[in-house]
Amino acid sequence: MAIQEIDLDIDLSIGTFNNTIYQDQKLRLEEQGRDADGNVIYVSSGFWESDAILIRDKFASFNGVSAHISSSAGSVYKIYWSTSDDGFQWTEYEDVQEQVAVPKAQAKYAKVRIEITAEKQESTFYTDSFMEKGTYSNPYVESDSGALRLRAKYSLKMDQTAVTSSGAFYQQKVERTKFKKIDQIRVGKG
Repeated sequence: MAIQEIDLDIDLSIGTFNNTIYQDQKLRLEEQGRDADGNVIYVSSGFWESDAILIRDKFASFNGVSAHISSSAGSVYKIYWSTSDDGFQWTEYEDVQEQVAVPKAQAKYAKVRIEITAEKQESTFYTDSFMEKGTYSNPYVESDSGALRLRAKYSLKMDQTAVTSSGAFYQQKVERTKFKKIDQIRVGKG
């Protein structure tokens, strides 16, 4: 008996999708969003499972299954398959790449499952762009200029302690624990 290679095209647009989509004739992970640089962020993993494929009418028996796939950078995939005589009870999924040479029993149906895992890459995210004025109302922090920074200038209300015929005396207590250093003190009129 001669062994013949038979191609069986599988339609990836129908089946069960879990965190995957079929777009531009490719099976890919769903997008979660974009990072600060505009790069797409994908879900960490997902799978696609085919509907039952009638194979008994295609060939009588087979020795193995192999797959031809073009893979994009940034993801890892595994292909599994399962068989059934009645379309209800299925064998455990087997890895196509590892089990190619193992003879398979004749079956009427087959299913294919493709699991995709995204490779981890570094991304930049902005937690706040500091564009909304008054978001951070703190006496020691300012963000009204579009950047979060420590406040460098403080205006303190002085307490009037004495009044004389030549003027008034004002004072303000500055606690050493609130400031690391003081560069200068300027007193204004009024």
